[in-house]
Amino acid sequence: MTDRATAAGENFTGFSDFSSICSRLAGLLIATALGFTTLPGEAAGSVEKISATTTNLLLPGTRFATQCYLVDSGNPGPTVMIIGGVHGNEPAGAQAAESIRQWPIRNGKMIVIPRANVTGLAAHQRRITELATNLSDLNRDYPRAKQTDNVARGDLAQAIWKIASDNQPDWVLDLHEGFDFHQLNEKSVGSSIICFPIPAGQLAADAMIAAVNEVITNAQWKFVRRNLPIDGSLARAVGEHLHVPAMILETTDKQPMELRVREHQIMVRQLLKQLGMIGESNLDAVAKPSAKIKIALYKGPGTGGNGPPDLMKQLNATNAPTSLVEITPEEIREGTLTNFDIVIFAGGSGSQEAKAIGEAGRAEVEKFVGNGGGYIGICAGAYLATAGYPWSLHIINAKTLSPKWQRGKAVLKLEITPAGEKILGGETNLDCLYHQGPIVGPANAPELPPYDVLAWFRSEVASNNTPQGIQINSPAIFAGIYQKGKVVCISPHPEQTDGLEYIVPRAVNWVVPTNIIAQ
Repeated sequence: MTDRATAAGENFTGFSDFSSICSRLAGLLIATALGFTTLPGEAAGSVEKISATTTNLLLPGTRFATQCYLVDSGNPGPTVMIIGGVHGNEPAGAQAAESIRQWPIRNGKMIVIPRANVTGLAAHQRRITELATNLSDLNRDYPRAKQTDNVARGDLAQAIWKIASDNQPDWVLDLHEGFDFHQLNEKSVGSSIICFPIPAGQLAADAMIAAVNEVITNAQWKFVRRNLPIDGSLARAVGEHLHVPAMILETTDKQPMELRVREHQIMVRQLLKQLGMIGESNLDAVAKPSAKIKIALYKGPGTGGNGPPDLMKQLNATNAPTSLVEITPEEIREGTLTNFDIVIFAGGSGSQEAKAIGEAGRAEVEKFVGNGGGYIGICAGAYLATAGYPWSLHIINAKTLSPKWQRGKAVLKLEITPAGEKILGGETNLDCLYHQGPIVGPANAPELPPYDVLAWFRSEVASNNTPQGIQINSPAIFAGIYQKGKVVCISPHPEQTDGLEYIVPRAVNWVVPTNIIAQ
């Protein structure tokens, strides 16, 4: 289906006026005259009407402005409202909704708001940014169960609730993510459907769960049904006040992004198929796993600061060829790295990262890289990779030159080497943020090949009585081979330096296993 319609520059009041005009050319002309642009999509069959998408902008002219789409088949059928991105740290729902709104349907309508909380998504933050605490959680701003005035709180929730109230959808799906698998951790709602207790909705949820569980082999990771969404959520408000089936679809953010997106798609497809809105042919054309590079980012004791969130933004961007998931020390020890292509350890304390994952975790990382996985260590993660400490991974033939590591924080000069130009590209001479990363030289470990220098330090900082002169002309970025895998160590912080955000993604492209082809 073709769309990409332009947004209207007026307040959104609902799609009901357009239900009859989006199915034929006359409707297209009328919609254009009214300030909308509507493009016809593919017909689901030669005897069926043309489906079309109308695009409008919710809360235009404000920082909450976000796209809202009506996909109209031109044929009678149910209306399904789908919303994603309510919590900004749950991006899989937003990505899934963005793809779902492009699906051709043959009966009924879809109303889709892919990125409800645009400020939170931009900041990778659960709540709406810069808003009073009592209004900042969009999933608590809708009419409460015992509320008689049926009014939502805050501009954004009011606008979304008006769409639901004006259009009276037959079904409402809200796409979210939990922090853990519900079967393993009852404190999390991950891998579940939270269904408002209407029998038709419960039966549909069970069928959706059965469909997604067919592709999940670990019994403890399978989806389960839970009843009654939390008060103040859109799903609860729709069930209580509009009296139609509503549910929250919760994937688990411990899994790779494309897998979470696919699970959302499978569940939504199952419902649309049951409702006669899509056919079997649609199922083959959508929701196939992408070929994105799967990256695990260590999250636990010893790491922190701005590096990890910056990496999340850069490597989880919608059009990035990478999918990044945070992974805990426990998961590393349990062997979860086998689900990924690359692991990244970011800044903090290398010794504390090593302590947190423990001997068993270090063995898992070494095995992962040795079997062909990629490793990127930034600052603390570079310390962790070296061969100079009892607690380090010994996966690159480098050791630190001084036990005094508190050199300070400064923007330093870097020079990219010819080897670095091939891997990293960009300018040869750079200014990059540095904050106490390792100053290294060869470890001369006989079991490890020599490392290659990708960038040299050409200036230094030497605070706190650290030795002067050893940082200048020492490796700032260096790379090596460990058995079947590749390692890149980055002493400074390009991920936190404006204009150098490209360096880590290009390091990713070098360390990724050769059998992985990204989109």
